[in-house]
Amino acid sequence: MVSVVVVFVLFMILFGVIGGMRGMRKEVLVTSALVLGLFLNVLLETFVPPWVELLSAMPRRTQFFIRGGILLALALFGYETPTIRAIQERAVRERVEQILLGVLFGLLNGYLLVGSLWFYLHELNYLQPEIGIIAWPPQEPEMLDQIVTMVSYMPPAVLGVPLIYFTVAAMFVMVIVVFI
Repeated sequence: MVSVVVVFVLFMILFGVIGGMRGMRKEVLVTSALVLGLFLNVLLETFVPPWVELLSAMPRRTQFFIRGGILLALALFGYETPTIRAIQERAVRERVEQILLGVLFGLLNGYLLVGSLWFYLHELNYLQPEIGIIAWPPQEPEMLDQIVTMVSYMPPAVLGVPLIYFTVAAMFVMVIVVFI
């Protein structure tokens, strides 16, 4: 069996390769879409009491699919960027920088997307066999400790209420700087 930590690292590598192929400008749009998704989840769960009541009345699996669905939908829209000639012309001139920065933003996108999904899955308590999403609990206590430690550094755990506002503002500035 493959550890969930190894799967996370493999997804990070995959997102880094995708980011290198797409370039920095397109990856910045995806990053802003993912930050917006995290922001929406935090905003709804913090300041909209009917949403919190509705979400808490649902089964935990449904909560995971709703939270993850918001994030995945915005990630899909972020990856479906139109081809803009100005971006293509500038990307040809700055190819090496675009690739390297694209890899970095791709890794960030992998961390934001896969890490958030892993966090929501961990909140679901996926390590219990009755949940049925992942069929194996880790047998080694070291692996369980590593999983719990890593999940505490995933985006929804790190980007709480005050920090998510600064992150949204920083992404707004980043989009303005990159595209203007």
